Amino acid sequence: MAKVHNLAFEYSEEPELREESKKEPVPKKKHKRASVLGVLGLSVVALALFSALMFGRVEISQLIAEQTTQLEELEKLQSENISLQSELAQKTNMTTVEEYAENELGLHKLDKSQIEYITIDTEDKASVVKNEDENFFVSLKNWFGSMMEYIGL
Repeated sequence: MAKVHNLAFEYSEEPELREESKKEPVPKKKHKRASVLGVLGLSVVALALFSALMFGRVEISQLIAEQTTQLEELEKLQSENISLQSELAQKTNMTTVEEYAENELGLHKLDKSQIEYITIDTEDKASVVKNEDENFFVSLKNWFGSMMEYIGL
């Protein structure tokens, strides 16, 4: 390799420079076509991504609007539920029921004179009732069965 210094040097000593200078520039038409196709492809991809993002945003805004209407309807139904519960509580209030029973049905509260007490003379016990329709053969069968039970067979 040639020494580099401030002095001029001869071109004959460096054949590498001569070969480079003799080379013709390569036309870059293929590279331009490839780069144009690349830019076009990238722009199509960018447009597709932009379209997808916009579609997503439109869907999100529609869902938010639907959620808002659903929440408004929920609040309306909850307030209606509260009013219906208070109306039900008023109708089932004991004083309202008593007034309805007295005025509409003609019922009155019980007095102590209306209460009747009853007494039962028998003790609480269970008894087996025998069937009176048994004939001689049925009673013989029952007797034989009880004897077998007593023996343990």
